[in-house]
Amino acid sequence: MRLGGLASLLWLPPALAAVQPGELAPTVTGRTLDGQAFDLVARRGQVVYLDFWASWCAPCRRVLPQLDATYQALRGEGLLVVGVNVDANTDDARAFLKRWPVSFPALADPTWRWAETFALPGMPSGYLIDRQGVVRYVQRGTQDHDLDRLMVQIRQLLEEKP
Repeated sequence: MRLGGLASLLWLPPALAAVQPGELAPTVTGRTLDGQAFDLVARRGQVVYLDFWASWCAPCRRVLPQLDATYQALRGEGLLVVGVNVDANTDDARAFLKRWPVSFPALADPTWRWAETFALPGMPSGYLIDRQGVVRYVQRGTQDHDLDRLMVQIRQLLEEKP
């Protein structure tokens, strides 16, 4: 049996196609879970952490509140955290956020359009984007020390002159 087109791409290791540091962040536009318009390009000038999450992702339950605390502490310095939910049913995402609320915007990506554009290497995954729209750090999965590494990266980008 011969594989072709999209099926052959499934055989590529995700890390080979994933968005890497040094690349311009792909365009992300859409609506937040509460209906607000969002455009990543319009956020140039801010340091953005784009976090892909799902209600079924156990590590997300631990990470999202930590990201929210980081956002609240550093948004005055130019940090924007944006959650991108990949649940097929956005009601699942809303229920999750009732239990683990966050103050940063949460986008709905039920068709995995942006997840595929970024070629997610796993869940959760995050992309730290500088003020010019360039991906500077990629977070794959989560371990206890990962938030510390991310904080170092965020602080460095916030200290860079716009």
